[in-house]
Amino acid sequence: MFLRVLHSAAMGLALVALAGAAHAQDMTTATVNGTTIWVGGGVQFLSLPDIKFTGSGDPGNFRRQTNSAGSWSDFGGAVGGGLETGLGFWDGMRVTGGVKGFWSEVNTDDTVSCRNDCIVVDPATGLTGQGDQLRTKTDRDANYWGAQAELKFGRAQPIETKPNLYRNDYFIIGADVRGIDQNNDLRGNTFSGSQVFTYKETLDTTYTGGYVGIGGEYSLGFLGAGGLYDRLGLRSFINLRAGLYNADTDYDGRFFAADLPFNSNLSKSSDDLAFIGTVSLETRKQIGTRTSLSLWTDYEYISSVPAMRYNNGSGQPTRISDDDVFASRTMLRLNIGFGPAQLYQEPLK
Repeated sequence: MFLRVLHSAAMGLALVALAGAAHAQDMTTATVNGTTIWVGGGVQFLSLPDIKFTGSGDPGNFRRQTNSAGSWSDFGGAVGGGLETGLGFWDGMRVTGGVKGFWSEVNTDDTVSCRNDCIVVDPATGLTGQGDQLRTKTDRDANYWGAQAELKFGRAQPIETKPNLYRNDYFIIGADVRGIDQNNDLRGNTFSGSQVFTYKETLDTTYTGGYVGIGGEYSLGFLGAGGLYDRLGLRSFINLRAGLYNADTDYDGRFFAADLPFNSNLSKSSDDLAFIGTVSLETRKQIGTRTSLSLWTDYEYISSVPAMRYNNGSGQPTRISDDDVFASRTMLRLNIGFGPAQLYQEPLK
């Protein structure tokens, strides 16, 4: 609810300055026989599974520390772009085809300390080291990216009037490839600064699959007819998508301990079936017969994201497990239409 309110408020604040000179009527939901492109930038929220590498206690029975914890402050930058064009009509339905993509980066850093019975285990060999002081700094760099191609099947002619509550305008079929690529760097030192260990890992997951969905325009009730949204010339759209994906994960880890005369390396891979569900909200403001601004937010649920379970020295070896995560991406987009003069209706005076 907080994110939804933030989405609406931010759009209103961003466009108040444009309200006086802007047209009163929005663009149609989709072009009939032209092409629309968009470019945008904003922020990405991505809270990944915790990294639990170091520990404390007895070597045969110790408790893992959380070296990097997912939190509500895990934000980074995001950019994207896309194109949608009319493909004609099929069995009485208007068909449009589109391609789009995004790229984002989320960086986090955490530091945890341990006093007495501090444990570090080599994830490749299971060799265990123990000490009285350990301060571990963890840097996590995650790139989240994706590219989609989709077809929309809608009514023959777009409807320009706003719905009372919700109007479904199209159905979606799409193909999708996306990835979450992590570079994690852990450095352990004594409190005086002497190096104890370094551990570096890459943990890359590529999702390939397809999705189906629906989309259309909705009304914001008291903010709609005669309210703030109408006075600012804003309109609201939503689409929902659900898909199944093959999640292909590759892990590479390198461990070095100051009191051991070698580096160890470990590589693993796994395949899993993942579900990704997305709710997208758009608030749009027409600023010309061929241009508009949109505040667009994708709220995503990903059922399978890798979570490493490291060797504890006496039990299971290092393995790739998984966990589910939520993510959101908000971008301010500039939409530009190309095509014949009648691509969009003339705005109402």
